[in-house]
Amino acid sequence: MYKQNIYDEVERLSEVGLNACRFIWNNPEVGGTESVSSDFYRDLLAKEGFKIVNDEKLPYAFYAEYGEGKPVIALLGEYDALPALSQEASAERKAVEEGKPGHGCGHNLLGSGAYLAALAIKTFIEKGELKGTIRYYGCPEEELLSGKVKMIYHGMFEGCDFAMSWHPMPSNEVYDEAFLASASMKFHFKGKTSHAGFAPEQGRSALDAVELMNVGCNYLREHIVDKCRIHYTTDSYGYPPNIVPDKASSWYCIRAPRIDIVKDIMRRLELVARGAAMMTETEVDIEVISGCCELNPNHAFSDLTYQNMVQVNLPQYTEEEMAFAKALQATLNPAILAKDEKTFNSYGTGMHLDLCSREKYKETPLNASSDSGDVSMIMPMNYFTTACFPLGVAAHTWQATASAGSSIGEKGMLYAAKITAGVIYDLLTDEEARDRITKEFNENKPEYSPMYQE
Repeated sequence: MYKQNIYDEVERLSEVGLNACRFIWNNPEVGGTESVSSDFYRDLLAKEGFKIVNDEKLPYAFYAEYGEGKPVIALLGEYDALPALSQEASAERKAVEEGKPGHGCGHNLLGSGAYLAALAIKTFIEKGELKGTIRYYGCPEEELLSGKVKMIYHGMFEGCDFAMSWHPMPSNEVYDEAFLASASMKFHFKGKTSHAGFAPEQGRSALDAVELMNVGCNYLREHIVDKCRIHYTTDSYGYPPNIVPDKASSWYCIRAPRIDIVKDIMRRLELVARGAAMMTETEVDIEVISGCCELNPNHAFSDLTYQNMVQVNLPQYTEEEMAFAKALQATLNPAILAKDEKTFNSYGTGMHLDLCSREKYKETPLNASSDSGDVSMIMPMNYFTTACFPLGVAAHTWQATASAGSSIGEKGMLYAAKITAGVIYDLLTDEEARDRITKEFNENKPEYSPMYQE
């Protein structure tokens, strides 16, 4: 058989993938509530003959396995949406249902692209023309940066040899490096209530401790490495100003280029919190909610992925699709659009029409975080993006939700499915490629343990 057979099979099954994409887009669920989405994929894959494996502690996570023997290849699927991003597939801001979630990160595309690739490869394993095992992973809570970390903790990735991952973005490129490592922490301060006017000296303000901690954190920012970010919100539990509050909390998110740097900032932030508690004579309880790693680079895997991106024909757009893309761009900050057009040397086109150079990722860092980075710590993993949003459109916006529900997003998904299936074909048939990728991973294998506790 030839690789073109794989692409043809993806094309033949494209309507199946598009139906999945549209179903998930029309039934958005935020992280930790993905009952409809996970059951939808379970049912589809079970009907296709995949063995469904669940974990009783993770109701919205699963993997679906087909084939036998080595190598075992994981396809990472996601399906969680974002709160308050309900949006029609329209170039003007109009919610499907006000206040409801929407797929502003394109996970309806991501999950269906991996699903479509799995079905295409399954066809040839079933015929006996390919040998090996594929696993479609239904991964919840990516937006919470925790789903895959929990799945690793519970051993759901055991036995896998390689992992495949992609993401909707405004550009077509492969990433050797991506993500900021991240951790989420809550600091719960406990003090003593009192009347703020009549007897303030008897109170010990938990809110004062929160504010002093935030001041200390702002001084800490000067003394951490570049590219680190610390975000926070606060909660004083609705106390009126005439009561000294006896409880208040801060919720912090820390990002840094590597997980070891994140952990050191966590240590220093804990010291700041304990100092604030000492100054205010309050107590503090520290809760680590979750943490995830950066992408562990594998240049050999990225090389193989890029070869497949070159081999697959880029999407072609209709005049109506280009008009829709430009109408969405008209709602953006012109400076942001101009920056993207300059970055990708693509002016007035609406969509990114080309494949980026092999090392373009060095100019376009992905400074978000993802629990996919943890998967790359336990096995070789690739990561690439395809143009599913117009240039200038950022994920987690209503414009991204509109794009993910449109034909331009769907064309990017089909492109990604063909690339994914092509790479899997190479992994199943090219022992030398597998050896190069595995050798590089083993030579640079990091120490790792999931930042999660039950």
